[in-house]
Amino acid sequence: MTSITNLEQANSTIADLRAEIERLKGQLELLRAQTFGRRREKIDPKQLLLFESNAKLLEQLQKQVDEAQTEKPEKEKSEKKGHGRAPFADHLPREQVDLDVPETERLCECCGEAMHLIGTEVTERAHIIPAQVVVKRYCRNKYACPHGHSLKTAPLPDGVVDKGKYEASVYAHVITSKYGDHQPLHRLQSMFRRQGVHLPKQSMWDLLVRFDELAGQPILAEMRRQLLEEQDLQADETPIKVQLEGKQRGTRRGILWVWRNVRGSPQEKVVADFKDDRSARGPDAFLGSWSGNLLTDGYDGVNPVANRNNITRSGCWAHARRKFRDALSTGAAKAGAVLRPIQRLFWIERAIKRRAERDELDFAGLEDLRQRIRGRRSKAVLRGLYEIVFALQDDPATQSNEQLRKAVTYVIRQRDPLLAHLDNGRIPIHNNDTERDLRHVVTGRKNWMTFGSERGGLVAGRLYSLVMSAKLAGINVETYLEDVLVRIATTPASCIAELTPWGWAEARAAEIVDSESS
Repeated sequence: MTSITNLEQANSTIADLRAEIERLKGQLELLRAQTFGRRREKIDPKQLLLFESNAKLLEQLQKQVDEAQTEKPEKEKSEKKGHGRAPFADHLPREQVDLDVPETERLCECCGEAMHLIGTEVTERAHIIPAQVVVKRYCRNKYACPHGHSLKTAPLPDGVVDKGKYEASVYAHVITSKYGDHQPLHRLQSMFRRQGVHLPKQSMWDLLVRFDELAGQPILAEMRRQLLEEQDLQADETPIKVQLEGKQRGTRRGILWVWRNVRGSPQEKVVADFKDDRSARGPDAFLGSWSGNLLTDGYDGVNPVANRNNITRSGCWAHARRKFRDALSTGAAKAGAVLRPIQRLFWIERAIKRRAERDELDFAGLEDLRQRIRGRRSKAVLRGLYEIVFALQDDPATQSNEQLRKAVTYVIRQRDPLLAHLDNGRIPIHNNDTERDLRHVVTGRKNWMTFGSERGGLVAGRLYSLVMSAKLAGINVETYLEDVLVRIATTPASCIAELTPWGWAEARAAEIVDSESS
């Protein structure tokens, strides 16, 4: 009896070890795919059929493919791209250099007759004038009464700070270089040194803090207020290392949230918000009493404020697709059965976008078109998708593959958010736009690595907001920052909206229209 018990225990141990080996093999394959594989998430739909082993699922998928072929319009032939050099932009200044054949050489070598001018050949080459620091000297004459009654001096133009050493242009350049071009302060210090200017890192940090106090904080408060007037928002976050302050050494993890409205809105708005942890306090503090439709990934930290404010959560199919793609890379062939209908959802959205562009629809027209097409097409695709997912949930093979199990569990748990776009034509089916905004920060993170302090994270969040929103508005970041820093002191609180990136861009566009009409 004892030997039988020992045998059962040994078999149980062997089974557990085999499961652990399969789990580790899956993690290893995923790590290899993430390290050495292609980073693109798009998958050839035909390729997915190679991984399908279930005949019934294959039949269902092939039927969907056949239906898609009958619905899919013929692709318009794209114009062949030329291989010539792109001309320089018209707005760039031109310096004309006139070259001529010497007068003594203007005789024909064959007949000796004088040659006539028949035209001018123009060749353009780019030339760079390195940036330079110019010191403005304000020389003010003094006038005194001969009897010693009074003294008068020409007024000094307003500076950023009293008795300040730097003009607003220096503040704008440092901010743009650090938060727009991802240059750490020690590199900027070296760049200034090449021009013979001693501008230490601490002095540049003081410039950033001063700009934040004067312009960043009031403008960001208005940007957040306007953003929370939107009916639909998107959000995502990325971890940032923050250096410990005081005598402590090392780093801890902070979180930079990015909140934005839906792409295609009349004014695209992006606000970054730094928090010292990833708890639910971050979304709670930013959203306050806001209520509407919120598009995020499956992060549960948004649930408390969503439940309190009756917020409708929308899910991201790009996140779901990524999980099944990871499962496929670990050898879970059945993940392909879910990837195909997910790809079909994205194909439908691309078709909607092309039709909206062809018909020149505004955002309201796009919303109506999405609502109709999703109701007819996407709903049927999702119905079949969840039939496959629920079948996989009960499949023993799913439990043996950790990545596939996680992917199936994610799609089932997030079912209501992932289906929310069927009832809301304003929101996309993915959160890629917010991830694209975060990519700006992630790219810079490879250069500066950490925030120097919690205050540094707060300042960075506000200045990143200005830079990213200015780029979305299509305006010159440095010009915008310099102008708002000059105007902030004379702008009443009731007009602060004019200094937001989208407000500033709209005002400049109106000025151009007025000047052209006059």
